[in-house]
Amino acid sequence: MDKGEEYARAFSERPWRALLWELERRVLDRVVERHPRGPRIRLLDLACGTGRVLSYLEDRVERAVGVDLSPTMISVARGRSTRAEIILGDATADDLLPGRLFDLVTAFRFFPNAEPELRAAAMRTIRRLIAAGGLLVFNNHRNTSSLMHRTARALRRGGREGMSPAEARGLVDSSGFKIARTYHIGLLPITERHGVRPWALVKRVEHAAFALPLPASLYQDVVYVCRRT
Repeated sequence: MDKGEEYARAFSERPWRALLWELERRVLDRVVERHPRGPRIRLLDLACGTGRVLSYLEDRVERAVGVDLSPTMISVARGRSTRAEIILGDATADDLLPGRLFDLVTAFRFFPNAEPELRAAAMRTIRRLIAAGGLLVFNNHRNTSSLMHRTARALRRGGREGMSPAEARGLVDSSGFKIARTYHIGLLPITERHGVRPWALVKRVEHAAFALPLPASLYQDVVYVCRRT
């Protein structure tokens, strides 16, 4: 099994990651249902990876485009997509999508894994490609202020890698966007390496926590819905 296939299977075979993806789909549903362009949305999935988000949304928009640098990831994305245009390349290159504009740009599991310089370059690209009234939706699945990261640091088991809420907000504000809404996912201090547990109970707790008015900073996975200013 190559890297792309292994990565794709993790979202169905690893219970915690599968649960986070289940709740992320609820967020994506809300974003698309409330988007002012409705089914006429032009979607760009930046760093689309294996096409998880792209394949979920492609039949609900007018046009869908996915871009990623990894040949193994792109190979899987092309296998699971039915109608999206999938491009192998660097989205930050000016000549990759010349003259094209999008109403919705998604970037999941990208920014907290990227170096600050790449984050800034990606935001400049998104700013250039997003149409007036368009939305940027990205997530920070490695929120360094979450209960899980705080627990890991207290136990001296890491918990420092990722992106803080302040870094995420600073990135948005400095790039000409404004956070319109945040969603929070993954309250419990659980990692994918945890063993067998009552997953049915964990799932009930997390679905309830998704709707609670708790500080988003406590959650592992924060989804930001942003508008151009």
